[in-house]
Amino acid sequence: MRLPTVSAFIFAVASCAGIAVPAPASAQQTVIYRCTDAKGAVTMQNDKPCAPGMRQEVRNVGALPTAPAPARKLEAPTVPVGPPPGARFELVRGPVSEALPASSVPDAERKPPPPLFHCDTWDKDSYLSETAEPAPRCVPLQTVGIDGSSLLAGGDACEMKHDSCAALADVALCQAWRRRVDEAQFRMKFASAEERDARAAEYDRYAQALADSNCR
Repeated sequence: MRLPTVSAFIFAVASCAGIAVPAPASAQQTVIYRCTDAKGAVTMQNDKPCAPGMRQEVRNVGALPTAPAPARKLEAPTVPVGPPPGARFELVRGPVSEALPASSVPDAERKPPPPLFHCDTWDKDSYLSETAEPAPRCVPLQTVGIDGSSLLAGGDACEMKHDSCAALADVALCQAWRRRVDEAQFRMKFASAEERDARAAEYDRYAQALADSNCR
């Protein structure tokens, strides 16, 4: 005759004694205990039997859902303050006052710097000039021979082009002179040995003209 197992024997004894014995819970189940004390107060607890002297009811439920781990909050990208390097190019930036030579002209007697003209070329280039009518330039023309091709062309030809210039005044004139001094200083610093003296004299003339003006 087959003997009952120990667990079956305990369950039979407990049943005879009137004790509620929960069935073994699987790995995917959760045991909920409903406990009632002598005053009728009911409490619910998880995976912990009721205290001695309390009425106990047991319920096996599936695995309790758990809240997913909160997603890692991505750090906000650092917003650069101001424009990135190189986003703005300041075309007109004259030397600071301390970089200019000393002037013997009293402040009350200072006048605008010598006239400058902004000139546009036929091919949409621009430059500064000290004269309103720069010399015209001869722009080469394509010549063709009697057969209509350039192979039998008999000579060279060009068309005279005149630049269009406009005088600068007030703030624009001062900015143009600061730009002119900057460009002359750049040419002086990077001039060859043969041109260094001429470039230095050019810079000194431009810088002194700006220092003696009311632009300073």
